[in-house]
Amino acid sequence: MPARIYVQIPAYRDTELGATLRDLYAKARHPSDLRTVVLWQKDEGDELPEAVRTLPGLTIIETDASSSRGPNWARKVLQRELGDEPYTLLLDSHHRFVSEWDEQALGMLRGLEASGVRKPVLSSYLPRYIPGSGKALRQTDPFAVSPMEREEGVLTRLTSYPIHRWTELSAPLRASYVSLHFLLAPRAFTEEVAIDPEIYFFGDEVTLSVRAYTHGWDIYHPHRVLGWHAYSRATREPHWERHPDWHVAHRASLARQRSLYTGGADTASLRGDERSVAQFEEWALHRLVVPA
Repeated sequence: MPARIYVQIPAYRDTELGATLRDLYAKARHPSDLRTVVLWQKDEGDELPEAVRTLPGLTIIETDASSSRGPNWARKVLQRELGDEPYTLLLDSHHRFVSEWDEQALGMLRGLEASGVRKPVLSSYLPRYIPGSGKALRQTDPFAVSPMEREEGVLTRLTSYPIHRWTELSAPLRASYVSLHFLLAPRAFTEEVAIDPEIYFFGDEVTLSVRAYTHGWDIYHPHRVLGWHAYSRATREPHWERHPDWHVAHRASLARQRSLYTGGADTASLRGDERSVAQFEEWALHRLVVPA
């Protein structure tokens, strides 16, 4: 049975936005069940074709790129637009999709629910595509997410690798970390684990993973390819290039992450009460904060 999905897409000066939206709808089995809201942080002269603007269920909120306060500020704005849709999907503005991606992704999520997973989240880094290169250079394996890099002892960056022997899997793979460029969940996820706009950029996926875990959500990686992501920034402008004071927000963000992981009182409201941060570290087999 089809189910409505609220699709959230923050876009910052990204020339791939139009092609992403076209493919999102063209490849969906039930495009009429999508309600998509884009926060388009644009500059004078940035344009979208009329054929994109008139896609069914699409709303584009336009704002000047110079007034943007960062990626998670944008995601927070989009979360406020949540309607009565039973599912929500967080995406970036530079993607391509497999045929019937919506039915496949919902099938995986519902399968987890049917198997007894009370609060499932389907999320991962999607394999790579290169804008303008066609399908030949697209990666063909689904990916798992793992820790990569720290800053001042705080885990801030993740990486991905192909899932070993994924063709033998019949269900999504239990995981520790989410990706913010592909995250499908029941609507309650947005209500319980709302985006924290005070997390500037680096570390946002780690904080959301930890917070989701403490609220009782279980993360799974898709065991089949559902789409592709452009990792090169050649077609878009990073927020920090136009905002030279970004490091101020980043420093505050890093302090907030440390507080979240070490039991700070100022971040107590972000942590759930179903499981602890220490239990997440035990599950993930990785410390969130180590001596710098």
